Amino acid sequence: MVYLMRDKIKLNSFAVELRRDWDLNPYSPIDLFSIVLSKLPDLTILFYPMSDNTSGMCIKNIDGMDLVEMKDVSQDKDSPSKDMFICINSNMSKGRQRFTLAHELYHLLFEEDKRDIIICETSNDDDSEIEANIFASYLIMTYEGLERYAKTNNLSKWSLEDIIRAEQYFQISHHAMLFRLKEHEFISAEECKELRNVQIGYNAKINGFSDVLYTPSRSSEKYFSLGKYIRLVEKAFSDNKISPGKRDELLLDAFRSDLTYKFF
Repeated sequence: MVYLMRDKIKLNSFAVELRRDWDLNPYSPIDLFSIVLSKLPDLTILFYPMSDNTSGMCIKNIDGMDLVEMKDVSQDKDSPSKDMFICINSNMSKGRQRFTLAHELYHLLFEEDKRDIIICETSNDDDSEIEANIFASYLIMTYEGLERYAKTNNLSKWSLEDIIRAEQYFQISHHAMLFRLKEHEFISAEECKELRNVQIGYNAKINGFSDVLYTPSRSSEKYFSLGKYIRLVEKAFSDNKISPGKRDELLLDAFRSDLTYKFF
């Protein structure tokens, strides 16, 4: 069977429809991590240092997988699991991590790929990864959102300061922003190439912004987790299904030592 790649119009419509389903303005920036955890209660996100070539991975279906920790705290061991996992490379910049989250959402919510585990490498240029990248870009900053931003701010010629200001507004990575500006013909291919090589963190700071968007996770956040797994552990403990020691063990397995101190 020949795979027919979805075009950019379709992928943008997926992004706009998802925002609409989640009651989000199609033009505005979004706090993606908070929104995703709110709208997808069965999702667990793990931050973990990976190789430079791996941006992240996702697990669509844990049924049949030997995840002992999840079995220990599962509310219904007999029913098929709805749990979803996303793992994000914490060695990458915060902007890239947001992009990776949106990328993995495409695999989980829209892709028809039957694989249970998908590992996303930056060098992978198959149709599935290209689609996920395009969707991620549009979810963070829709086509309509960028066009309105440019019109509202009277931007016909984009300076580096203008680009940084837009990146900070949409909380989008520098490379993803440049790709979109080139796609919308706001900058040329030559300008895009030149702007990719600037010291973006330094330039953000001298323009009065934080460089957090352009830097990796702090050492204390290199190993971290959010989402359903934490809630399941806490519920199992509050329902007296696991001991305080087991609670601590499960939370430490999820890199959440910050939640175990009161039992030490």
